[in-house]
Parts: sequence; C-alpha cells; structure tokens
Amino acid sequence: MIHDRDTKFTRQFDAFWKGAGVRCIRIPPKAPQANAFCESFIGTCKHQCLNHFVCFGLGQLAHINRVWLDYYHTQRPHQGTGNNIISADFRHTSPGPVKRQERLGGIVAWYEREAA
Repeated sequence: MIHDRDTKFTRQFDAFWKGAGVRCIRIPPKAPQANAFCESFIGTCKHQCLNHFVCFGLGQLAHINRVWLDYYHTQRPHQGTGNNIISADFRHTSPGPVKRQERLGGIVAWYEREAA
C-alpha cells in the first residue's frame, strides 16, 4: 500500500497491514506526484461526483461512491482503450434514437441507443 505521510497513517496502521501481508510504502514529503495515479483518480472522483453532494453519513457516501464507481468502470469512454466503453457487454448498435441514462440525479449520465 502506498500512502503519504499524513498523521492518520500511524505505526499501528502500517503494522496492521503488515500483519495482513501488505507492504506499506510512504511517499516522500510534499510529493503528490510520487502517487500520481491515485491522486488523479481521487481528483476525478471529487470533481465529477463528490463535490456535488453534501453527505450526512457514511452510508450515503458509500452509496454515492458505489454508483459513481460502477459508471466509471463500465459506462464511460476510457482513454486507455481508444475512447471505447469498458463494459464487457457493450456492443455498437445500428443507428437509432439516442436515450439519456442517468444516476445520482443526473450527476452521472451517459447516452445509449434504444433497441430497435
């Protein structure tokens, strides 16, 4: 596990994960670029989703995060795949009317062709 030097990551935290067989690596101080993939993902999650909500409990936050992660991993175009949809069951369809699909009150939205 790679983490920064925040005080919440105590020796006990590292010992817990070490006991589970996970090696913990602390990144250098003031060097977020040392953990660039994680920083990018967290920034995307905040910008596209979490900044639009005020959560009143961990359950609500977990629900919002689950819905957004489902979209992020299955419905969005992914740059690493030539802007193709990641979902395994995605199929290009013949031309037809386009329908907007949305979750979380429209914060997460994508478009699909309706079945002919």
